[in-house]
Amino acid sequence: MEGHSEQYNPGFPIPSTTLYTHESVDQNSQITPELQPSWIQEQMQSLRSVQSELGQKMKNLNVVHTIFIVLWTALTLGLLPVYYAEHRAETTGAETASLPPPADTAVRAWKVVTRDLIKVWALCTTEAYLVLRLSLALLQIPGVTESTLARTSTISACVCSGSAFLLSAMFISMRSKLNCGRIAHLWIEASPSLSAPKALIFWTTLASPMSYLIWSLLFCILTLLVVSWNRYIGGGPSPDGGNSADTKAAFITSGVFLTSLIVGTVVQVRRAISLVRGR
Repeated sequence: MEGHSEQYNPGFPIPSTTLYTHESVDQNSQITPELQPSWIQEQMQSLRSVQSELGQKMKNLNVVHTIFIVLWTALTLGLLPVYYAEHRAETTGAETASLPPPADTAVRAWKVVTRDLIKVWALCTTEAYLVLRLSLALLQIPGVTESTLARTSTISACVCSGSAFLLSAMFISMRSKLNCGRIAHLWIEASPSLSAPKALIFWTTLASPMSYLIWSLLFCILTLLVVSWNRYIGGGPSPDGGNSADTKAAFITSGVFLTSLIVGTVVQVRRAISLVRGR
């Protein structure tokens, strides 16, 4: 046995027990620079900064989204959360994460919702028609067109009542397309919360006929108040003749407001058509 020269092989690799000193590592380059402690610290610091930036961006997005919800709620006169609470589907966010195409049960549930909405839209159609005739009649009062505030509120009432009549009549006439599976799918997606922009657009579109009707009534009331308390309406022109700086500024403000109202109404009608027709 002492003269046996063969080396014993256990059948598996034996780990090396060589010890590397700092000089040997630098000389042989066994550890790459990427594994140095300083580089690891730099990468960890970079990850912390990225995480901090992402957290700040998420906070900013939440603030912006909250502002949008408050804005849309104000524009719909508080009807947005009411419509959402009354007509949303009873589902959770986890169920809609991988939402399949709507089943027959979902479509039937959506048809129940549309049946209630059509009753509201039918009421809006009648009321909006009456308010539209009232606002047109207010324009016939002598001196209303000469008063900037009265003219602006009356024209605004015409625009809002006409929009309410158009939207509600369109929804009623296209009820067959509203009861399809595509709209039911959008309804289920918009039901978990109002956090998604699509959910805001969906529920605002459904509430738009009633919100436009209420706005038109408020503008008519404002016109009646101006007519009742403005002594220059029906009693001759204003004392400045309409040439003062304040009158010109009021005229420009009125023009900007009416233009914005008309553009916003056109956008809302276009959204309603896109929702119904799927374009």
